[in-house]
Amino acid sequence: NFVAPPGGNRELRGRPFSDSALPALADPEVETLEAVEELSPVEEVLAGVSVAFSLLSKALACSAIVGTGPLVGLWSCVSLGFASIAGMRPGVVAGSAAVVVVPLGAFTAVHGLQLVPLVVLLAALIEFAAGAVGFARAVDLVSKEVLAGFLNALGLALLMSQFGAMSTPEAAALALICAALTQFLPSTPVPSSLIGLAVASIVGIVLGFDVPTLAAKAKDPLAFAGGLAALPQFQLPQLPSMEDISIALPCAVSIAFISLLETLLAARVVDDRKCEELCTFFYDENGELVITGPDGKPASVDVPTSTVLSLAAGNGLSVFFGGFGGCGLVPQTVLNLNSGGGGLISVTSYAATMILFALVLAPIVGQISVPALAGIMVAVSLDTMQFGPTFDAAKAAWADEEGSRIRFGVLVVTAVLCYQVDFAVGIVSGVLLDRAINPGGIFNQNKTPA
Repeated sequence: NFVAPPGGNRELRGRPFSDSALPALADPEVETLEAVEELSPVEEVLAGVSVAFSLLSKALACSAIVGTGPLVGLWSCVSLGFASIAGMRPGVVAGSAAVVVVPLGAFTAVHGLQLVPLVVLLAALIEFAAGAVGFARAVDLVSKEVLAGFLNALGLALLMSQFGAMSTPEAAALALICAALTQFLPSTPVPSSLIGLAVASIVGIVLGFDVPTLAAKAKDPLAFAGGLAALPQFQLPQLPSMEDISIALPCAVSIAFISLLETLLAARVVDDRKCEELCTFFYDENGELVITGPDGKPASVDVPTSTVLSLAAGNGLSVFFGGFGGCGLVPQTVLNLNSGGGGLISVTSYAATMILFALVLAPIVGQISVPALAGIMVAVSLDTMQFGPTFDAAKAAWADEEGSRIRFGVLVVTAVLCYQVDFAVGIVSGVLLDRAINPGGIFNQNKTPA
């Protein structure tokens, strides 16, 4: 008999496991994807292509924030994408991330680019150490209210970040066309985001709209020239001095911590949307951890830990090709699932498509309009925000159901802190608040049967 820790997904606030005790995010009627027996390979490939398109603009923007060449963010996505195949929770998309490059950009503004490889390598080593000591089990501390608050803040931040690309009436029109088609067309057999991107780009070209393209945004005429010149060069990091390590370590710790949190939460999102429990920890009758792999069979490493180790490998790999790493991306993970992906094929397709973009299709890709890509991200932001669970929590709090006001308060506090202060601060504060007001938590309750 398997049992789950009281703070985990199989038991909520001391109640024995039952269908009614599942988190709201795992309710098929509340913004989830029904589990399917088998994913279509064609749909998975197209989902990966859709994810790659959505990350193009973001990869360029991340490169600009750090101050590197425009394609460095793209090759960082490739490194993380291929590393994901070797252990990350299937369905999670990893790549260049704002939560990584913002502190890294602040670091380079003061210290320059010379120590960037050291920062990323130290972050990768910290992530590996975190995986080795079982940090992944912290995902069991994240309640459904904390997760919903984080996703609401993330979705809102993503939505607000797209307004700059919709500053003119023409740009706003293209973005709305793409967003509407992405949101309301069926996701199969061709992902609606790809249709929206194609239609919006064609409309802009036919009507002669003066909107920026990816090539113009890159500010480098060679960024989308393609060819073998776009390949990254293998490079070994220089042996650092103790002074270099002391300068780089604080930034590396910050990057590693938020990368771990967002990657594990992205894995939880896949679990909830696919109604699976790969990221739930189960225990036998003796209290020993039962470890299973993605196929449900016994394994040497649990899925959350293998996800953390895969993240560390991807960031370490990116260093050797001049990249700046990244982490699991909740918005792109949501897009992957919405587009018919969710397995290893879609992640492989995403990484391979990024390579094609850089080497072969670069001149064509460079002509894609930025507002059209913003439209995809608008749709993704709306899918990321948990309207249903938030409304249900507010409704329960208004009706003064037992404990509902406290749970709604945790959701709101987490969302506000994530959006106004910092995602890491918001998540940690939400977990601590949730543990404080629910003293019978994971650390001081006996395990109970499932």
